[in-house]
Amino acid sequence: MANAPVAGRYAQALFELGIDSDQVEDLGDALASLSRIFEESAELRSVLLNPAIQLSERRDVIDAVAKKARWPQLFRNFVMLLLDKDRLRHIKEISNAYAVKMDDRLGRARARVTSAVELGDTELQTLKKRLGEITGKDIVVSTEVDEALIGGVIARVGGTIYDGSVRTQLQRMKEAILKEV
Repeated sequence: MANAPVAGRYAQALFELGIDSDQVEDLGDALASLSRIFEESAELRSVLLNPAIQLSERRDVIDAVAKKARWPQLFRNFVMLLLDKDRLRHIKEISNAYAVKMDDRLGRARARVTSAVELGDTELQTLKKRLGEITGKDIVVSTEVDEALIGGVIARVGGTIYDGSVRTQLQRMKEAILKEV
């Protein structure tokens, strides 16, 4: 997080350009896509971050990726700026900072839901609706399974944790019983 100020400045600049050009979501999608590609491809990272490779060659690589991914021209220009300023190494932090700004503007919140078993569509929709009622925002859910929970779910929305897991309920009962002894 030492580079959070750098990431925040670049995310803010792109976000403001997105507002001005009415491309907030398109730019956010492109940024998330680049962040994912960058994280998954060690080869791409090594080429784009290698100062021994000519800048013009690295720019050609970005052009090729931009065409294939159909990035908006504004985003392509932004990525070229990151390359020129040696800031591509911060793309994940920039993407995360941008996503927070975009979600706030669009009235969304991201929830990380952990359950003992994989949740079905009906359960996910019910959970999204309930979390939306609590937060007053449209909820975007990502899920994971942790069998150690025994049952129930834990939902993290922003800095708030809603813990309805059986494991936690059993732990609370145990603590209550031990207090009485």
